[in-house]
Amino acid sequence: MILRSELKQNAKDQLKNNWGLAIGIIIVCTLISSIPNLLVEIDSESFAISIIIPIITLVITGPLTIGQCKFFINLANRSNPKFSDLWYGFNNMLRAIGVTLLVGVIVFIGTILFIIPGIILAFMYSQVYYIMAENPEMSIMNCLKESARIMKGHKMDLFILELSFIGWGILMVITLGIAGLYVLPYYNATLTNFYLEIKD
Repeated sequence: MILRSELKQNAKDQLKNNWGLAIGIIIVCTLISSIPNLLVEIDSESFAISIIIPIITLVITGPLTIGQCKFFINLANRSNPKFSDLWYGFNNMLRAIGVTLLVGVIVFIGTILFIIPGIILAFMYSQVYYIMAENPEMSIMNCLKESARIMKGHKMDLFILELSFIGWGILMVITLGIAGLYVLPYYNATLTNFYLEIKD
């Protein structure tokens, strides 16, 4: 049985003496992920920009997410987490892009058919980035299969865990994102502990 309170307490313990590093990771990820939005603001009418933005988003999303997962896994395992972990996903850039594209297409198709299947598929493949961060040699399809395997019987656990952060999300909105400096490292560390719990 997965205890949400235990996952959250572990996250807080792991972040002690590492808050500055974790906040730095979140800030840099946010800034880099904002690049496509900045391009839109520069020239929202440009046809070239409308084509480039999805490509840039795809290129940076997968590698950055894997790098962030790598950092928080090292944090949870107390395995010398460092800022350079953020660039880890770019070592296998094509695989990172491939898994992002494939999961996105699968969830999109599931959502178009019926909303609920799309949500189920999103939870089913929610662990692929953690798996890829720990197993850089594993193929994209095997990462998907492994995520589906370890999430079997745990989709509702993750759903409820996500719901438990709604209050924090509201606080972020009220504070115009400032609370995110605390919430996002805490949230990511908690989800990482969830992954480490179910994979074993």
